[in-house]
Amino acid sequence: MNDATLKKYYVWMLKALVFVIPFLSLWIAQTMFFPYITARNFAFRIIIEIALALWIGLAVLDKRYRPKPTFLFWALTIFVAIVGIANLLGVDPHTSFWSRFERMEGYLMILHLYAYFLIITSIFRSKKEWLTFFNIFLIVGLLVGGYAWLQVFGVKESIQGGGVRVDGTIGNPTYLAVYLIFIITLSLISLFNATQKLWKLFYIGILIYSFLILYFTASRGVALAFFITVPVFLLLYAILIKPETPRDQLYRKLAISGLAAIILAPILFLSFKNSKFVQESNVLSRFASLSLTDSTVKARLLIWGVSWRGFQERPILGWGQENYLRVFAKHFDPKLYDQEPWFDRPHNIIFEWLLNAGVLGLISYLSLFVVYFMNVRRAWRLKKVGVKEGLILVLGPIAYFVQNLLVFDNFNTYALFFALLGYVNMFDEKMEEKEVKSLNHASGNKNISLGISAVGLVVAGVIIYFVNVIPTKTARGIITSLQATTDSIDPFNKTLQSFQKTLDYKTFGEGETLEQLTRVATSLMGQEVDPATKVQFLDFAAGRLEDYLKRNPENIRIHLFTGSLYNSAARIETNNILKAREHFTKALALSPKKQQVYYSLADNYLRTSEFSKTMDLLQKAVDLEPSNPEAYTNKAVVAILIGRHDIVGQILADLYKVKQTAALKNPERSGLALGFLVQSLDKIANTYVLIGDKERATVIYKEIINLLPDTTYFREVLNSL
Repeated sequence: MNDATLKKYYVWMLKALVFVIPFLSLWIAQTMFFPYITARNFAFRIIIEIALALWIGLAVLDKRYRPKPTFLFWALTIFVAIVGIANLLGVDPHTSFWSRFERMEGYLMILHLYAYFLIITSIFRSKKEWLTFFNIFLIVGLLVGGYAWLQVFGVKESIQGGGVRVDGTIGNPTYLAVYLIFIITLSLISLFNATQKLWKLFYIGILIYSFLILYFTASRGVALAFFITVPVFLLLYAILIKPETPRDQLYRKLAISGLAAIILAPILFLSFKNSKFVQESNVLSRFASLSLTDSTVKARLLIWGVSWRGFQERPILGWGQENYLRVFAKHFDPKLYDQEPWFDRPHNIIFEWLLNAGVLGLISYLSLFVVYFMNVRRAWRLKKVGVKEGLILVLGPIAYFVQNLLVFDNFNTYALFFALLGYVNMFDEKMEEKEVKSLNHASGNKNISLGISAVGLVVAGVIIYFVNVIPTKTARGIITSLQATTDSIDPFNKTLQSFQKTLDYKTFGEGETLEQLTRVATSLMGQEVDPATKVQFLDFAAGRLEDYLKRNPENIRIHLFTGSLYNSAARIETNNILKAREHFTKALALSPKKQQVYYSLADNYLRTSEFSKTMDLLQKAVDLEPSNPEAYTNKAVVAILIGRHDIVGQILADLYKVKQTAALKNPERSGLALGFLVQSLDKIANTYVLIGDKERATVIYKEIINLLPDTTYFREVLNSL
């Protein structure tokens, strides 16, 4: 084998590996924890690790396959370096490096994306090769969209979309919408480079296809991004494209008409947003409900406030990647009481990098876009790209960035974004045409190249096993353990053995494994099961939890899980109540404004009949956010249980005030406020029934019926008393 042949083999193998990456977005691994995330990320890492070993051998053989010192290369290198330093000096370097199964990002993802960039910018050396790579993404986009269409027609279930919004194989409607931004961008790039009519029709078909799917994602962030970028594209198209032919004149008129339609569309939509047609549409009603008082918008604003306070604490290099949960807990805003309990992302790309790597990290991240746009400008000036392609190369990333002000990235978007970076990086390379054409020249030693690749593949094999294969076993082990709970022969022993085996892998998935183990063990404590089995589960779970917390003392979620487990095991040993209290107290120190922690600690004190401390904690929860009906409800329930009926009346009056205030602030949510009130009253009435006080329960159920005259359920409940 001569040097030229070896080089061809290297390039073929590298392209074969890289061409697999787009198809990973189709893989849904039901046997792994977080099936839309873990498998495709592990596969991506394995592909890159193998490809890196081959690429190093190729770079040794031919220096032209080594990284070119382009502006984008240096910008990305500086970004990776700053993020690495930020992670090393952050609050939890281990988590920053490895991440968790739920996200599979961290510094490990950054390093693999960096290697991905180096490889693709080395092996794709012409526009034709890049367009071929983009075509593979587009083909996969068709398949992802096909799955989404099956969801539209009810053949497949859209789990994350709640059966209303499609999520395709991506696993989340918003993620799918962002993925489609890139598919639309690549299809337009390909369209503007196509010379044959058939191919042009193909790309136009993908455009229409993708926009239709985008509608069914009902993603408001992506819609906002397109309402900003599409009019800009049409306006610039009408200005910059000279109508030299009748076809150009037609396209210019269509652009102007489209611009006018987009300008009028919001006005028309606002005029008809309360119409029956809009309100009965699952998609359109979601857009019609968008306002500053919308719960999602309100949550974003509050989370950004939390993020700002976290940034002020560590402004230069931030907290390190994957540590937002600590920021969220420490600076929690009690007004978030009606949102999901934990946020591990600020849902804003600016705050994400401010918190991940501080001001330096954000500047280095934004520099990628600055250099990218500089490259496009240079390519435009040198006529390496046409006006239409140049517009898309600019506006596509802008749309992506705008929507990222409301959400965050994942593997599916990272793979596309870095591919786009690589494509534009080509316009910064100063290679002479003769150098591009003479690819058969080799400048290195074949034997050295093969030796380095062989050693690299051995090293890659070791890395693959420890970094990917073993964690994959953990991800599978969690699912296997949960499935074992339904075993018809010996569920307890099989579940315990499976969890033990999974935890013994000692991977970065340990925390998530412990959470699932604790859920199972806590549930078991309340079942009619042999006491010895309960003790066995308790001892195993508690031992593993305590050991984990010695190494990770600031993991508030594990503290709460551990406290709940001990609380549920109070009947096994009364000392477990005090053990639970210790963990709830530590959790309160980590998040002094989170009502959930106050509820848990109050329940703990209630179990030891320390009623004064119980009520003090519940009152503090009320004081943290007086508009939270749950806080009043919990206080009323405990008051009933300890015989303090004298204060229940005032609490009921407070609940009515909360409902009235909420309805006045936002009349559109008055129905929701009424629902919260009824829910609270029902819980209080149920508590009266529990202690045998049917008289007081009857009074409250009558109040509910007055609020909901058409109810049949509560009339039946009242009649049963």
